[in-house]
Amino acid sequence: MMLGAACFWSPSPGSRYSEQQHVDLTDDIVVGVWVGHVSGATYTFAADGTFEAVGVPTATFDDTPFRIGGPIGPYRCQGSWRIAQDRHLLVLDVTSIRDERDGQPYAQPRSVTFSATQWVSDPPDDPVKPLTLELGADRMTEK
Repeated sequence: MMLGAACFWSPSPGSRYSEQQHVDLTDDIVVGVWVGHVSGATYTFAADGTFEAVGVPTATFDDTPFRIGGPIGPYRCQGSWRIAQDRHLLVLDVTSIRDERDGQPYAQPRSVTFSATQWVSDPPDDPVKPLTLELGADRMTEK
């Protein structure tokens, strides 16, 4: 009986329903300073399509588990950004990655893709929940 109730349950009038939805990006949405909630990394996206980032964790560029600190990193990065054909994806084409501690370059710059999402509620939240750019265990919001 509990399974049946779970399958057919719908919010009653006056109750709150929330879900995370993809958000279509525009240049106006992206341009600005964004800060990672877990990593504390700061990304600055310029209107000319370039970006700079500081405090970027190693997990952003490899398959290691997400962590802050470690034998290498965090990184300082720069490059260009673009909105992918799938409009909720933000692609960073990294041209330079350097370890913040010793300035050594990271050997394999590559593209990194963030997914834009937002929690949407019915009835609507007041104020509206912020848009987030997510990659693995980290997410960032505009500062």
